[in-house]
Amino acid sequence: MEVQGKRLFKSPVTAHKKPGILSMLRNRLLFSSLRKRIMVLLTIGFVGCAILMASVSYNAIYTMQHDKIKTSMAFDLYQQTTKQNQMYNNLLQVTQQMTPEGTVGHLMETYVSTADIYSQRLLSRDISYNIGLITFSNPAMQLVMYYNDASGQAALTNLPVRADFKLESLPDVAGMGELRYQSPHKSLCRFSDDLVVSVTREVTFSDGTKLVVYVEAKTDIPTDMSSVTESLKMPYTLVFTDPAGYVTYSSNATAFEAGQHLGLKGQSGTTDDYVWNRMTGDYGYDITLLLPVSYYNHELYTWKNHMYWILAIALLMMFMLTLVLRRLINRPFRLIEKEMRTFGKGYMGTTQYHTGIDEFDRIFDQFNIMKRQIQQLIMDVEQKEKRRHQLEIEKLAYQINPHFLMNTLNSVRWLAVMHKQEEIEKFISSLIILLNYNLGKSEEKATFRSEIQVMRTYLELQQMRHDFEVKLNVAEGTYLDSPVARFILQPIVENAVCHGLDDNGMLEISVSPDEATQMVRIMIRDDGKGLSQETLGLLQRDTPDQQQTGWGIGLRYVRSMLESFYGYKARMGIESMPNQGTTVTLTLPFLEQRKERAM
Repeated sequence: MEVQGKRLFKSPVTAHKKPGILSMLRNRLLFSSLRKRIMVLLTIGFVGCAILMASVSYNAIYTMQHDKIKTSMAFDLYQQTTKQNQMYNNLLQVTQQMTPEGTVGHLMETYVSTADIYSQRLLSRDISYNIGLITFSNPAMQLVMYYNDASGQAALTNLPVRADFKLESLPDVAGMGELRYQSPHKSLCRFSDDLVVSVTREVTFSDGTKLVVYVEAKTDIPTDMSSVTESLKMPYTLVFTDPAGYVTYSSNATAFEAGQHLGLKGQSGTTDDYVWNRMTGDYGYDITLLLPVSYYNHELYTWKNHMYWILAIALLMMFMLTLVLRRLINRPFRLIEKEMRTFGKGYMGTTQYHTGIDEFDRIFDQFNIMKRQIQQLIMDVEQKEKRRHQLEIEKLAYQINPHFLMNTLNSVRWLAVMHKQEEIEKFISSLIILLNYNLGKSEEKATFRSEIQVMRTYLELQQMRHDFEVKLNVAEGTYLDSPVARFILQPIVENAVCHGLDDNGMLEISVSPDEATQMVRIMIRDDGKGLSQETLGLLQRDTPDQQQTGWGIGLRYVRSMLESFYGYKARMGIESMPNQGTTVTLTLPFLEQRKERAM
C-alpha cells in the first residue's frame, strides 16, 4: 500500500509506464489461449526433457564407457592370469616328473649312477622316450632338459639347445629355493623363436650330482594382446612384475622396459598416463594390464562432440515441432476429450470423425476398434469362464474314468484267475454297459433311474470281487424319470467301496423324494474305517489339492457336476468319524424334462 501511495505522487509519464510493463508481462505469462499454452508448455517440456535427457545420457554413457573398459580390462587380465597359472602349473608337474621321485627322474637317478656306457645309452633312450611322452600330452610344451650348472652344458634334452644360452640370464619373476618361475622370454630351442614361459628346478641325485631341470612352454600372450588391441581399438600393454615390483616382461617395450620399477599399489587405479588393473598369480608374480588415459577417454570425448550436435539439432526440431503442433492438435484434442468423456460414462457406440489429419483419424479409428474389442472381450470373458468351468469338469471326469477302469480291469483279472470261464461273460457285459455310460458313449439321457441302475451295476461288479453287503432302498415315483447330472452316484459309491469298506462291510443306500420341497434326498452310508477331521477338511475344499487323492478326486468331480447342472440349488454333505463309517447325503431338486447339457 505504501508503494502504491508513493507512485501517485510521481510524474504522469512514470505512473503510466510502470503499469503498462506489468500488464504486458501478465498478458504474456498468463495465456488464455489453449494454443499458446500448448506451445509454451510443449516448448518448456521439450527443452527440459532435452536437457534432462542430455544429462542422463552423459552420465549413462560416461558410466557405461568407464565400466565397459574396466570390466573388459579386468576380464582380459583374469583370462591371461588364469592361462599363466595353468601353464606354470603344467610346467611344475613336468618338473616333478623329472625329480628323483618322478618317472623320468628315477631313470635319471639310474643314469647318473651307472658307469657302463652301454647301459647309459639305453637309459638315455628311455629318458628321451619318457620326455617325449610328457611333451606329446601337452602340445604347448617345447624344450625339456637337464642342465649341468657346473659344466654349463645340457645333460639330456628333447630338442637342440642354443649354443649361447645361460640359465642365469632368464627373467625370474617368482619362486624361491629350488624353484624359479620365468616370465615370457625367447625359447632356448635352437630352431624356435617362439615366446615361452619356463620353470627351473634344482634337483640333487643320490650320488650327489646336482642338475637343473628346465621346462618351457609356448605362450600366446603376443597373439592375445594383438587380438584384444585390434578388436577393442585400445593399445593395451601387459606387464609381468616380480614381488619387488620390477618389470620382467612387457608386451610393449617402448612403454615399459625390463628392469623398470613399476610403483603401483592396489589392484587397480589411474596414474597420470595410464589406467591399470593388476592381479597376483598363484606363484607370487604380478600381471598388470595398462591402457593410456588418452585412449581410455577417447570414445567419451567423441561422444561428447556428437552429443552436442545432436542436442542442438534436437532442440531446433523440437521447437519447430511445437509450432506445428500448435496448429494441428487443438481441435483433435477437443474431439478426443469428448470421446473419452462419453466412453468414461459407459457409451460403447462408435462415431466416425474426419479431422483432415491422417494420424488423428487413425487414432479415432483405433479408438472405435478398441470399443468393439472391449465389447467382444467382455463377451469372450463370459464365454471363456463358462468354458473353463466346463473343461474343469471334463478334466475331473478324465481323472476318474481311468481310475475306475483300472480297478474294474483288475477285478476282471482276478475273476478270470478264480473262475476261469463261467462268470466272465456276465462280468464283461456289465462292464461294457457301465463304461459306455460313464464315458458318455450311451445316447440315453441321465435320469435318477439310469443313475441308480448304473450304480447297481457297479455294485454287482464289485461284489464279485469283494465280500460286502448292500442294502438299496429306492422309493418309486415319477421323480425317477426326471433329468439329473450324469455320473454323480457311482464316484461316491466307488469311494465307499474302495476307500471306506472292509471285507464283510455294509453299504446302505436310500433314495427318496420330498414332494413338499420338490427335492430328492440320496443317502450313501458305509460302516467302514471313516475319515479323520483333517481328511474331511480337505474333502470340503472346492479347489484342487495335491493331497486330494482317492476320495478327493471323486467328490470334487461330483461337486463340480452338481454346480454346473443345478447351480447352487443342490447340496452335498459329508459326515464321518474314524472307525465309525462315512455318510454322504445329496439333496437334489426335481427338474422338468429338458435337453441334457453336453458334458
